[in-house]
Amino acid sequence: MRLVLPFLILLAILSSPFTHAADAKRLTIVDYYLELPDKTFEGPAKDWLAFLKQPDCGTIDVANGYMNCTGDGAQPPFEVALFRFKNDKPLLAVCQGELEGKKSKFLAFYEPGFGGRLHEVKRSLFPIDNEKGYVFELPHKGRSIVVRSEKDNKVKAKYTWNGEKFVEEK
Repeated sequence: MRLVLPFLILLAILSSPFTHAADAKRLTIVDYYLELPDKTFEGPAKDWLAFLKQPDCGTIDVANGYMNCTGDGAQPPFEVALFRFKNDKPLLAVCQGELEGKKSKFLAFYEPGFGGRLHEVKRSLFPIDNEKGYVFELPHKGRSIVVRSEKDNKVKAKYTWNGEKFVEEK
């Protein structure tokens, strides 16, 4: 009986989609996107993936680790960008807008947890919370997130990923 629990834990780790697939190939933004929690969007991520593959509904740029979706109905537009820690562990940034308001108002970060599913990062990797008055622009290319004033669209700051956290560009 004492061997059963360690065996089950090892089995769960080895059966993780990130463990086997990572050995065979480096996972892409699409692989990680599909592991987002169910409540991230108004419907499963796989359904939105099918939607944004339609003409004029979004962009999937696997090479640059970037996706965006125009949204539809109850789902506001969203962007997704893949960053990597220095140890190659993924960090997925998801930025969503308001349903009938500004785009890119809410920024959240996700990383793999037990069993490979992504969970929202609670620690402070990014210096600005989802405060009122700001919009966020994820990088289509590069590693910098631009923060703009919602009121006049002026750049407030740029924060660049250094492999551990986002630091302000001077």
